[in-house]
Amino acid sequence: MPLFSSTYTNRVDKKGRVSVPASFRSTLPGDDQSIAIFPSLVSKAIEGFDYSYLEHISDRLNNFDMLTSPSLTPSPAAKILSRSMTISCDADGRIVLPQDFIRHAGITDRALFVGLGRTFQIWAPEEYDAVMLQSEGV
Repeated sequence: MPLFSSTYTNRVDKKGRVSVPASFRSTLPGDDQSIAIFPSLVSKAIEGFDYSYLEHISDRLNNFDMLTSPSLTPSPAAKILSRSMTISCDADGRIVLPQDFIRHAGITDRALFVGLGRTFQIWAPEEYDAVMLQSEGV
């Protein structure tokens, strides 16, 4: 089970490529250097995790969706799973962030990877700093 910790800021090139921190890649299982991502439902960030965690989310959402009202559209599963993507790291450890994900997070030339244990987030550094200052009541 991967454990993502610490924070790293990496440059994003014009094609949307960014290096996934080496410590994050080293926690991925086996030789599979891919991650799953989707635009956060609660913040201007991109949520990230390994594929097994996406399966865990799917299992939990499928159970939840059976208990929800049909009038709730889109379902929680649709909000997350339909927008999720699995992307592989290239030989240099980079991924290409989809343009709509970049717009959602407000990422321009730098991306901040924030380890959250089994998951991580990718933020525009200035957006993350603003959220952290606000949470501290500054």
